[in-house]
Amino acid sequence: MNFNGSLYFNMDQQFIDKILLIGATLAFFLATLLLKKKGKALHDYFISAWLILLGLYVSLYSFSTADLFIYNPWIINFYISILFLNGPFLFGYIKALTNSDYKIGKEMFWHLLPFIIFNLYLIFFFPAKDILKNACSVHGVSKFELPLPYFIFLILIAFSVPFYICWSITLLRKHRKIISDNFSSLEKRTLTWLRNLISILGIVWTILVSIIFIHHVLLLFSDSFCINGLFLTLSAFIIMVGYFGLHQPAIFTSQNIPSPIVVINKDMPYSGSSLKVDDMQQYLAILNDYMKCEKPYLNNQLTLYYLAAEVKILPHHLSRIINEHHKQNFFDFINQYRVDEFIKRMSDPQFRNYSLLAIAFDCGFNSKTTFNRYFKKVTGFTPSEYKNKSDS
Repeated sequence: MNFNGSLYFNMDQQFIDKILLIGATLAFFLATLLLKKKGKALHDYFISAWLILLGLYVSLYSFSTADLFIYNPWIINFYISILFLNGPFLFGYIKALTNSDYKIGKEMFWHLLPFIIFNLYLIFFFPAKDILKNACSVHGVSKFELPLPYFIFLILIAFSVPFYICWSITLLRKHRKIISDNFSSLEKRTLTWLRNLISILGIVWTILVSIIFIHHVLLLFSDSFCINGLFLTLSAFIIMVGYFGLHQPAIFTSQNIPSPIVVINKDMPYSGSSLKVDDMQQYLAILNDYMKCEKPYLNNQLTLYYLAAEVKILPHHLSRIINEHHKQNFFDFINQYRVDEFIKRMSDPQFRNYSLLAIAFDCGFNSKTTFNRYFKKVTGFTPSEYKNKSDS
């Protein structure tokens, strides 16, 4: 019976190892595609390095045997210490993706400091062989009698990912406000997929940490169950991060920020000065007249910087005017005009043969989802409901 049970376990583990190997292979493949992508930005290098690290992490485990850890116990510490790097990689990726001016500098050193300190501790105060010495079997479940500093580091690892997840969600919230103040179209810029992904990661990480805690404290679950759960989760995470990261373009690029704004135009009145009440009223009149006559909102890629260049108003002044006088961010301000234009064209005989979506695209919308959502937000009806109401 023992032999059959052992055979079943080996077959089961072989199946898991194959899944892990597929995940590792995908990590290397996606990292290669990202590095070959045209117009690479810093965030592409961040996610590529992260994928390569995870690929090596998972593949080494899938190829490993029990003897590998017995004769090379330092690998155990390697596996544990590497977990400190997931949070900094997540933070660096989001920071680089949402901030075009972000550079790798001293800030990243502080993020890596726990990893560095932990490895120095392992080298000088707790050699890897001590893990094997402190491990003993209790009813087939491993129980570790660890020194207090080592135990503290394990707790820090457990809380590091949730900490960076909370920090990353805060960055994404700030980012959403920034893009709403700068862009009239938010497709592929809101990073909803990333916010959902890190939320799922947080839930899964919490479950895994809870299982490991129960395993070591209450002596439930086996080592293989905990470890395989961790690596299977990482494999699924690799696939999601790589796929979405591959399709995520840079958000703030030189194409979004025209040169007349990057270098302050000397023809702009009051350049660099604070905005006075009289100036604000003058700018407001210029803006409203330009929106009415030139209809810049018909450009589906219109940005605050582009509009500011057209009306010769500094971007931060233009943003303040929109926020204070129209009580809207740039996204709402522009799309309000698009909705009004859509309503006008919908009743215009010239557009009778156009579909509702075609009219919406002509008015500057470039996404059916955004159009339907925003139209209902403004009018309280879907476009088809509004049309039927108008026709009746």
